[in-house]
Amino acid sequence: METVNEPETGEVSKDAVIVKQEKNNEYSLQDIDNKLSESAEDDGEDDTSDEDNDEDSNPKKNIQAPLELMAEFLRAEMAREYHLAKKLCQMILIYEPENSEAKEFFTLIEEMLLMEKTQNREKDSEDSEEDSSGESKGESDGSSHEGEDGS
Repeated sequence: METVNEPETGEVSKDAVIVKQEKNNEYSLQDIDNKLSESAEDDGEDDTSDEDNDEDSNPKKNIQAPLELMAEFLRAEMAREYHLAKKLCQMILIYEPENSEAKEFFTLIEEMLLMEKTQNREKDSEDSEEDSSGESKGESDGSSHEGEDGS
Protein backbone atom coordinates (compact mmCIF):
# COMPACT_ATOMS: atom_id res chain seq x y z
CA MET A 1 0.00 0.00 0.00
CA GLU A 2 2.31 2.71 1.25
CA THR A 3 5.98 2.73 1.61
CA VAL A 4 7.51 4.29 4.64
CA ASN A 5 11.14 5.22 4.74
CA GLU A 6 12.38 4.31 8.17
CA PRO A 7 15.75 5.44 9.41
CA GLU A 8 18.19 2.78 10.54
CA THR A 9 17.34 3.50 14.18
CA GLY A 10 13.93 1.90 13.68
CA GLU A 11 11.93 5.13 14.17
CA VAL A 12 9.01 6.02 11.90
CA SER A 13 9.06 9.44 10.28
CA LYS A 14 6.45 12.02 11.30
CA ASP A 15 5.07 12.20 7.76
CA ALA A 16 4.38 8.48 7.74
CA VAL A 17 2.54 8.66 11.05
CA ILE A 18 0.45 11.59 9.83
CA VAL A 19 -0.47 9.78 6.60
CA LYS A 20 -1.45 6.70 8.54
CA GLN A 21 -3.55 8.73 11.01
CA GLU A 22 -5.30 10.54 8.17
CA LYS A 23 -6.25 7.25 6.57
CA ASN A 24 -7.54 5.90 9.88
CA ASN A 25 -9.58 9.05 10.44
CA GLU A 26 -11.07 8.86 6.96
CA TYR A 27 -12.23 5.30 7.52
CA SER A 28 -13.60 5.99 10.96
CA LEU A 29 -15.49 9.09 9.80
CA GLN A 30 -17.00 7.18 6.88
CA ASP A 31 -17.99 4.34 9.20
CA ILE A 32 -19.65 6.75 11.61
CA ASP A 33 -21.53 8.50 8.81
CA ASN A 34 -22.72 5.17 7.42
CA LYS A 35 -23.85 3.94 10.83
CA LEU A 36 -25.70 7.17 11.54
CA SER A 37 -27.53 7.15 8.22
CA GLU A 38 -28.45 3.49 8.64
CA SER A 39 -29.76 4.00 12.17
CA ALA A 40 -31.77 7.02 11.07
CA GLU A 41 -33.33 5.08 8.20
CA ASP A 42 -33.92 1.82 10.06
CA ASP A 43 -35.57 2.95 13.29
CA GLY A 44 -38.98 3.23 11.61
CA GLU A 45 -40.20 5.72 14.20
CA ASP A 46 -41.43 9.21 13.62
CA ASP A 47 -38.57 11.45 14.72
CA THR A 48 -40.84 14.40 15.46
CA SER A 49 -42.48 14.63 18.84
CA ASP A 50 -44.73 17.19 20.48
CA GLU A 51 -41.76 18.79 22.24
CA ASP A 52 -39.87 19.16 18.99
CA ASN A 53 -42.87 20.72 17.28
CA ASP A 54 -43.29 23.23 20.10
CA GLU A 55 -39.68 24.28 19.85
CA ASP A 56 -39.80 24.60 16.08
CA SER A 57 -43.05 26.55 15.96
CA ASN A 58 -42.05 28.95 18.75
CA PRO A 59 -38.26 29.11 19.05
CA LYS A 60 -38.36 31.93 21.63
CA LYS A 61 -40.65 30.03 23.99
CA ASN A 62 -37.91 28.40 26.07
CA ILE A 63 -35.37 31.22 25.93
CA GLN A 64 -34.50 32.55 29.35
CA ALA A 65 -32.62 35.67 30.31
CA PRO A 66 -29.01 35.00 31.28
CA LEU A 67 -28.45 34.52 35.00
CA GLU A 68 -25.79 37.22 34.97
CA LEU A 69 -28.38 39.70 33.68
CA MET A 70 -30.83 38.67 36.40
CA ALA A 71 -28.15 38.98 39.09
CA GLU A 72 -27.09 42.42 37.86
CA PHE A 73 -30.73 43.51 37.87
CA LEU A 74 -31.19 42.37 41.47
CA ARG A 75 -27.97 44.10 42.51
CA ALA A 76 -29.12 47.37 40.92
CA GLU A 77 -32.54 47.04 42.52
CA MET A 78 -31.12 46.43 45.99
CA ALA A 79 -28.67 49.32 45.60
CA ARG A 80 -31.63 51.51 44.59
CA GLU A 81 -30.03 52.33 41.25
CA TYR A 82 -33.41 52.55 39.57
CA HIS A 83 -32.29 53.90 36.19
CA LEU A 84 -29.93 50.95 35.74
CA ALA A 85 -32.51 48.53 37.16
CA LYS A 86 -35.09 49.78 34.64
CA LYS A 87 -32.74 49.19 31.70
CA LEU A 88 -31.82 45.72 32.95
CA CYS A 89 -35.49 44.89 33.51
CA GLN A 90 -36.23 45.93 29.92
CA MET A 91 -33.49 43.59 28.73
CA ILE A 92 -34.97 40.74 30.77
CA LEU A 93 -38.36 41.43 29.19
CA ILE A 94 -36.77 41.22 25.75
CA TYR A 95 -35.64 37.69 26.58
CA GLU A 96 -38.80 36.78 28.50
CA PRO A 97 -41.74 39.00 27.45
CA GLU A 98 -44.18 36.96 29.56
CA ASN A 99 -42.14 37.13 32.79
CA SER A 100 -44.73 38.35 35.29
CA GLU A 101 -42.17 39.26 37.97
CA ALA A 102 -40.18 41.39 35.54
CA LYS A 103 -43.38 43.13 34.42
CA GLU A 104 -44.31 43.92 38.03
CA PHE A 105 -40.82 45.15 38.83
CA PHE A 106 -40.84 47.33 35.73
CA THR A 107 -43.99 49.18 36.80
CA LEU A 108 -42.69 49.52 40.37
CA ILE A 109 -39.36 50.86 39.14
CA GLU A 110 -41.14 53.43 36.99
CA GLU A 111 -43.15 54.53 40.05
CA MET A 112 -39.96 54.81 42.10
CA LEU A 113 -38.33 56.91 39.37
CA LEU A 114 -41.35 59.23 39.32
CA MET A 115 -41.22 59.55 43.10
CA GLU A 116 -37.50 60.34 42.95
CA LYS A 117 -38.13 62.91 40.26
CA THR A 118 -40.82 64.71 42.25
CA GLN A 119 -38.69 64.62 45.40
CA ASN A 120 -35.76 66.09 43.49
CA ARG A 121 -37.98 68.86 42.12
CA GLU A 122 -39.29 69.65 45.59
CA LYS A 123 -35.76 69.63 46.98
CA ASP A 124 -34.53 71.88 44.17
CA SER A 125 -37.38 74.33 44.72
CA GLU A 126 -36.66 74.38 48.49
CA ASP A 127 -32.97 74.93 47.79
CA SER A 128 -33.71 77.79 45.40
CA GLU A 129 -36.06 79.36 47.99
CA GLU A 130 -33.35 79.08 50.66
CA ASP A 131 -30.79 80.53 48.26
CA SER A 132 -33.00 83.48 47.38
CA SER A 133 -33.91 84.13 51.03
CA GLY A 134 -30.26 83.68 52.02
CA GLU A 135 -29.17 86.18 49.38
CA SER A 136 -31.66 88.79 50.54
CA LYS A 137 -30.60 88.15 54.13
CA GLY A 138 -26.97 88.53 53.13
CA GLU A 139 -27.71 91.75 51.29
CA SER A 140 -29.43 93.27 54.31
CA ASP A 141 -26.62 92.06 56.57
CA GLY A 142 -24.08 93.40 54.12
CA SER A 143 -25.70 96.84 54.01
CA SER A 144 -25.63 97.14 57.78
CA HIS A 145 -21.97 96.13 57.79
CA GLU A 146 -21.18 98.71 55.14
CA GLY A 147 -22.66 101.45 57.28
CA GLU A 148 -20.56 100.35 60.22
CA ASP A 149 -17.40 100.20 58.15
CA GLY A 150 -18.07 103.60 56.58
CA SER A 151 -18.30 105.40 59.97
